[in-house]
Amino acid sequence: MNYPRGKCQDCGERLYEHADGGYQCLNCDQRYAEDVFDGVRLGPST
Repeated sequence: MNYPRGKCQDCGERLYEHADGGYQCLNCDQRYAEDVFDGVRLGPST
């Protein structure tokens, strides 16, 4: 896992790169597309 980048729009915790691409909040499991700063949500992780 790489260093955190950005903040989750739902809970405010840090986002980490996900192995499948994009970013994931480890606090609430929210997934975001690689262009996370535009707030494109991928949906819940599986």
